Amino acid sequence: MGETTLIHLSRLMVLRRQLDVAANNIANVETSGFRAQHLSFQEYLKPENNQIGVKPERHLSLVDAAFGFTADSPGALQITTNPLDLAINGNAYFVVQTPQGERYTRDGSFSLDKSGRLVTVEGHTVQAGNGAVTVPAQAGIISIDASGRISTKLGELGRLRLVQFPERGNLHAVGGNLFRSDTAPAAISDGSAKVLQGAVEKSNVQSTVEISRLAEINKVYEMVSKLLKSSQDVTELNRLADVPD
Repeated sequence: MGETTLIHLSRLMVLRRQLDVAANNIANVETSGFRAQHLSFQEYLKPENNQIGVKPERHLSLVDAAFGFTADSPGALQITTNPLDLAINGNAYFVVQTPQGERYTRDGSFSLDKSGRLVTVEGHTVQAGNGAVTVPAQAGIISIDASGRISTKLGELGRLRLVQFPERGNLHAVGGNLFRSDTAPAAISDGSAKVLQGAVEKSNVQSTVEISRLAEINKVYEMVSKLLKSSQDVTELNRLADVPD
């Protein structure tokens, strides 16, 4: 396979990933607490062939999608007046328990399930310092202060866990508005983030920017595809399309 073909193919593969990321951002523009995803790129040098008796190959510069990252800018706040709707002002995340383990979210669209547990839209339990939050049926009005402390006429029920991730690359999106981390999160320092009751954070996706980016990526994808076709004969392209059973 020629060097030009490899370069074009590496570019097409990265453009395809860009398309997927931009399309997913647009699809979640109305998802509460969603944070836009982006890709970082770097040069990838094809390793030299150092086998004895084989002519050394020159370095071949390809493009590589180095890693994905999450845009950390906050989304706009939407006032709902629902006492179970919560938003975070500051760099922090709510902790929820899922079948796959702890996950983190900015979406505070919470409600109470049949057992009185505070849960997300998907039914995942919201975590406080002492575990899941359970509100007794006779608790009455629920009050949640800026620190995440939950109180009713029966007294304090717990304090929501708010965590942060000092390293930008530690958070990985796992669908919708949930994130996982390969490292343990850090507890927030007092006052660095505040809980707002009666509001939810909207997606931070800038729809006009993402739509423009999607159109630009499509345009470049078509251009590179034409370059690939013009630099190869039909036999070579058919060989690229062959996939083993």
